[in-house]
Amino acid sequence: MNSKSFLIEKVYSLELTQRATLVAFYLINRADSEGTCFPGIKTIAKECNISTRTVQRALNDLEEVGFLVRESRFHVQGGQRSNLYYLQVLEDEQDNTQPVEDKRDKDNNVIDVSNAEPNYLNVNYSYQASINIDLPTIDFKELLEECLSRSPCHDGIP
Repeated sequence: MNSKSFLIEKVYSLELTQRATLVAFYLINRADSEGTCFPGIKTIAKECNISTRTVQRALNDLEEVGFLVRESRFHVQGGQRSNLYYLQVLEDEQDNTQPVEDKRDKDNNVIDVSNAEPNYLNVNYSYQASINIDLPTIDFKELLEECLSRSPCHDGIP
């Protein structure tokens, strides 16, 4: 289960007010893969169709139950920027079930994949070079003329 799915399940399991639930789902939707986001209170209020004061109450509710941690951020000149929100995903609460089927190496030894990193950068696309499909060449001008000749408006496009 990925962290966003886990956070959604966590919201369902907490006894939250409607306002806190709405804001929690908004923050989950805006969060990056690390569970952080930084929307302004006015932005949250506008996109959730609630008042800024209701957003503040909801954020307080979420902070009280431990769902998020707020970090105030400031400009160099001293003015306040939007807060940074850390959505709390506790590792021990996440679903750590192992795959049903073990992964094995060429000597049939079980490989521990519990701490393996995904290998997105080294994907082998060599199979694509062996695919050879003969597709007919389409003359789009001819196709357009044929379609227009069959059209009830065959004299031209109004």
